[in-house]
Amino acid sequence: MRPLKVMMALAVLATGGAGAERFGVQAGLSVGGGFGLHAGAYGRVAGFGPVQIEGRGTVDLQTGRQIEVGADALLSVNLLLLRPYAGVGLGVPLGGGGTGFHTTLGARFGLPGPFSGFAEGNFGTGKNVYRAGLLLRF
Repeated sequence: MRPLKVMMALAVLATGGAGAERFGVQAGLSVGGGFGLHAGAYGRVAGFGPVQIEGRGTVDLQTGRQIEVGADALLSVNLLLLRPYAGVGLGVPLGGGGTGFHTTLGARFGLPGPFSGFAEGNFGTGKNVYRAGLLLRF
């Protein structure tokens, strides 16, 4: 009986809590084609257990560039210490220029206190942007 209990405990720890956040806001720094600021908000669209599908909107302001707004569809998995995610999206420069598609790979991780951290790479046509910062989940 003991091995079964150990296996069940490890399974629960490996998948994290079944109830994931429904909404989050994030702010941080971005690097890629210049140094800049990043802000975004995401919401849960659908999910089952530790897996969820999210929609996210972002705004990036980089030195020497215009403001770019983006929209992403993300798939994330809640693990014990982090929530890796991947997705596809669209970026639109507000000052003109071409709309570009991109892919995103990243992870959210717990920090002491009410905040979590995030780090991600956003890989698109002609540019790659790397972001890191804090987020608040609800």
